[in-house]
Amino acid sequence: MSKIFSLTQYEFSMCVRRPGFWIAYVLLTLFYLITILAPSTNPPDDILHPEKIWPEAGHTVFLFNIFMPLLAGILSADRMQRDFRGGMRELQRSAPLSIPGYILAKYLGILASVLLPMFLLVAATGLWQVARGHASVEFLWPLFLAFLSIAVPAHAFVVAFSLACPLVLPLRVYQVLFTGYWFWGNLISPKAFPTISDSFLNAAGQYPLQGFFGMTLDSTYSVEVGFTPLEATLNLLVLVACITITLFVLDRYLRWQESRA
Repeated sequence: MSKIFSLTQYEFSMCVRRPGFWIAYVLLTLFYLITILAPSTNPPDDILHPEKIWPEAGHTVFLFNIFMPLLAGILSADRMQRDFRGGMRELQRSAPLSIPGYILAKYLGILASVLLPMFLLVAATGLWQVARGHASVEFLWPLFLAFLSIAVPAHAFVVAFSLACPLVLPLRVYQVLFTGYWFWGNLISPKAFPTISDSFLNAAGQYPLQGFFGMTLDSTYSVEVGFTPLEATLNLLVLVACITITLFVLDRYLRWQESRA
């Protein structure tokens, strides 16, 4: 267990030390500041009423979740490939760490690294809302729960696929296909174009947003209106199942590669 923790810590450290990692997130944060956060600034006397705290918390996290998981998937797509290209996999294979342990450590380290900027942005937004008097301090708790139920599953889903798929696809091809998938499979309304965004495979967080936080969306991002808490729970279970299957297939693939070596 200590070896898994050490590799997780190492992978996390390697990810957050990359200058390009923070440059990408800073640029995306500036985009949010310019397009969403600054224009939506309300007068100081416009205070969130208690019945609006939960919908507003969910909506805040969902807005960040439109692009943050996309960036996370693109940035994490080369992390498994890097071990194979640099010969690190052979060195790790000589260490007393099983393939499932190696995959789990890589997965958790990368997932923690891409969740960190999202968490900092969500926390800063919540504290700013409280500091300027737009929301009470009670706003921070549903905001944290929205982060756990909307942002964490989305990032966990895309990181799992971004670890596995680039081992069988060229990196740039995967990143382009993943970008197209993210918008097609999660954010486009089925009324506008045939898509799976109205199914339980939707990973953008619309099911938890509506089922747990009671927030409905305008026609720009709406997939369906009126998801229930049960449907939101089923959506999260489907995502967990997809993550588990993806990591299991990755384990089988690495075992097959080792058997050929």
